[in-house]
Amino acid sequence: MARQPAKTNKAEEGETYLDRVSKEVQANQSRLSLILGALIVLVIGILVFNYFNRNQADLGPSQQTETEQEDVSVENLPGKYTVKEDDTLFLIAQKYYNDGYKYEAIVKENKLSNPDQIEVGQVLQIPKLEGVTTPQPSPTEAATIQPSPTAEPEKVPSDAAPGTKGAPDITITQQDWGPKITGTTYTVVEGDWLSKIAGRAYEDIYAYDRIAKANNITNPDLIFPGMVLTIPR
Repeated sequence: MARQPAKTNKAEEGETYLDRVSKEVQANQSRLSLILGALIVLVIGILVFNYFNRNQADLGPSQQTETEQEDVSVENLPGKYTVKEDDTLFLIAQKYYNDGYKYEAIVKENKLSNPDQIEVGQVLQIPKLEGVTTPQPSPTEAATIQPSPTAEPEKVPSDAAPGTKGAPDITITQQDWGPKITGTTYTVVEGDWLSKIAGRAYEDIYAYDRIAKANNITNPDLIFPGMVLTIPR
């Protein structure tokens, strides 16, 4: 009878040891779970940070947007151009190649899936095309007219921009306009300006805005040799 309590104490000690081992295992699993959870949160945080702070240079040319990007000049192609309000690829190609139908070169260079979808602020890579020259017009070239010495000049007011209504210090005569334009299209040559073309087409230099609207020209003072204009009738 005296040995029975000793056996009971050993069993209790065994159960207590197993309980301690089980508790330690559970505690270790909890710590391991916490560590793994912290590592996962850290990795996700790093990925999110890198996503929002990645360099735009890693993006494709057609995906980049930059707030301050100087447009490449015609004579310094290839280079970058930032899309402006009301821009189209046709107009951009017209600006750099004197031929809007060469827009496909820009599409190919920038791997654009839809040429009709470009966004304001989008930066496009403008390639240089072999055999294509697009000289910049002189600021005074479009406004210079040689008056006829035998014709009676028509005086124009002096408070407007050159080439538009009321150009300063310019006299215009019917003889200065040149041969009459009778067709529905006209190819710009060196020295042309919209008012002069309107005079040849309509005998009215102030009708230049009809040509500007028909050709989506936002600045009537900027036309380039080789540009093909639609002459609305």
